[in-house]
Amino acid sequence: MRSEQMRWPWILLAFVALFVVVAAASGLAFLFLRQQQIANADWLEPISAVVPEDIVPDLALYPLAGAADLETLDAAIANGDLETAYASLVYNPDLQDEQRIGRLILLGRRFTDAGILEKADLSYQQIYGIAVLSPGLSDPTRADALLATGRGWAEVGRDSRAMNAYDQVYVIAVRSPYLHMAHRRDLLTMLETAYLELEATEQAEASRQRIIELDQGTRPQQPLEAGESPDLPVGTEVVSSPEVGVIEEARRQAAYNLLQVLDGREIPPGLVTELDLALRAEDAAKLALYRQELEDTAQLSRRIGLHRQIIGWLTLKYRVAMQGFGISLVPEWEEQAADIQSALSKAYEDLYFDYEDLVTSLPDATLLGPGRYQVRRQVVQAGRLGLYPNYPEDQMAGKLRDIASELIAAGYLADLYVDMEEGTGALRFFLSPTDEYGFQE
Repeated sequence: MRSEQMRWPWILLAFVALFVVVAAASGLAFLFLRQQQIANADWLEPISAVVPEDIVPDLALYPLAGAADLETLDAAIANGDLETAYASLVYNPDLQDEQRIGRLILLGRRFTDAGILEKADLSYQQIYGIAVLSPGLSDPTRADALLATGRGWAEVGRDSRAMNAYDQVYVIAVRSPYLHMAHRRDLLTMLETAYLELEATEQAEASRQRIIELDQGTRPQQPLEAGESPDLPVGTEVVSSPEVGVIEEARRQAAYNLLQVLDGREIPPGLVTELDLALRAEDAAKLALYRQELEDTAQLSRRIGLHRQIIGWLTLKYRVAMQGFGISLVPEWEEQAADIQSALSKAYEDLYFDYEDLVTSLPDATLLGPGRYQVRRQVVQAGRLGLYPNYPEDQMAGKLRDIASELIAAGYLADLYVDMEEGTGALRFFLSPTDEYGFQE
């Protein structure tokens, strides 16, 4: 009896040990599957990939001292400070699409050369999103961007993604009504080679057959003019005040003073505090000014400009909160990061509500559909770039498909429309011909 009692503790210990082993194995399996899901995901949020510890503060801080954002971005790429360049790019809502594409192509190549393949993958993901979703790019520019994306993905071993990008180039080369025959033929020639490098012989042969058809054509197809779309305001007018100007100069000086000691020496805490106080003063003054101006105006174009200024400031504030300059500047904002992100989401929501109102009020009713299509593409693009945090993807994708379907039914000239399908962890967006639109689900 006594020996049986002595065995019980050992039996219990054995069960506990077995449970720990099983739990650990399950945990490792979960982590492995999670990593596999991330590796295979169709889309990852770009800003969440910023690594503050790898940012070089004495370069990243230059825009706070008055330098141009684009010059700082280019300097970071030239210096090989890739994380600094990446942060400067993904936290910048004001870059034009062509500017963003060009820098992302450079970054993708530099990340690949450095063996940082995850960041190269993310760079090409963003180019793909812009090429498909941007309402402002020409089809030749889209095709060139997608071709560069496919090549970049192929270099980092993302063959399936490279095939998707090449397939989109093929769709543009064959179905876009806006390409000259010479450009159409050049794209197909480059595609044939690209497909063969991925051992996609059927796709390569299809490209080759299209080239033959073009060469044998007796009446070259002339490119058509794009359907009419409204020129929506982008809000370039800067709203400021003498008080804000003085506060901005104080922030620039505080940032400059801090930069003078960022050379590896210990940073005097007083200089960081000086910039902290300057940024918080600027935050209070700017948001109060913008909100007052919004209350005082009903002019939609001016309201759109104000929303964009709010977005620009809140994006910078969010970057500070996430230590996106490589250094802790305003600890109070770091504690409020979730609230700042919510405010940024609300600012984007307000912007697009006013865009929708502006389109609805256009005097030419024929521009209503194209205008809504343009705005909804912009919303989804901002969300996919991570600029519009937590954007309602399913809702906006549904609205985008609805307006595209209306335009197709009305015979609006485009031939290629943004379509979507379920992907791994997120929707996958792609360009679809009108006669195939909505059939991929």
